Amino acid sequence: MSCLFYCVYRHPGLELSGSLLGVGGRPVYQVAHRGLSAALSQICRADLAPDIPRVRTYERVVLSCHRRDTVIPMRYGCVVERESQAIQLLEEQGPRYEALLQELDGCVEMGLRVLLPSGPWAAVIPGGPAGSRGVAGPCPPDSAGAADRLGLAYLTARKAHYAGQDRWTTEYREAAQRCREHFTGLYVNCKTEAPSPRLPLLSLYFLTPRRQVESFRRAFRRLSAAEPARLLLSGPWPPYNFVTRDPRLVEFLSI
Repeated sequence: MSCLFYCVYRHPGLELSGSLLGVGGRPVYQVAHRGLSAALSQICRADLAPDIPRVRTYERVVLSCHRRDTVIPMRYGCVVERESQAIQLLEEQGPRYEALLQELDGCVEMGLRVLLPSGPWAAVIPGGPAGSRGVAGPCPPDSAGAADRLGLAYLTARKAHYAGQDRWTTEYREAAQRCREHFTGLYVNCKTEAPSPRLPLLSLYFLTPRRQVESFRRAFRRLSAAEPARLLLSGPWPPYNFVTRDPRLVEFLSI
């Protein structure tokens, strides 16, 4: 039976309770090797297909460990086929994990979402209704003149489109910088996720010392009062966004 991989932490460290159940209802246990532990639970493929209850169970296990110690959280679907592979992973990746635990030590992740005004992302379709009005009428249009007018309209529209995109990019970068500056001294690292063309939502993730969480929340309230954009704060969470997925873990994506 495969093993679902939840997180890595120092050993000796937190002790897992026998009542902590993982995905599929099987108990979570740890394997230790050279000063590191991995939290695992046995899993069969039929119980691994992602759905909301399973993902939430997985997150609860990681959060339970995170509340008691510094952990390197894995993503849902990371599995090893045998316990021995988890031990081998701790052996081979031990120095990397130890360095990452040192970096994450005593920290949590705070998330900030910034809802920006909609950007100028609408596609410009040459020859659409606006372009057709100039050549419509009871007489056959001058095809050469119509083509020139359409070409000029298209180029003008594209110029405006890209100028708008440049303004939009500048606006979200300035908003991100204002947020980072507002939380100065309350985080040790920050990652920014740019908004997508269809969803003007800027995401910032802050690696924050646990002792600074309340100060971070107070700073957020002050920022909310001053910032014209709509803001949403979440956390504290395990530092998912500050951990790179390990390519040696088999990621189960579909049944």
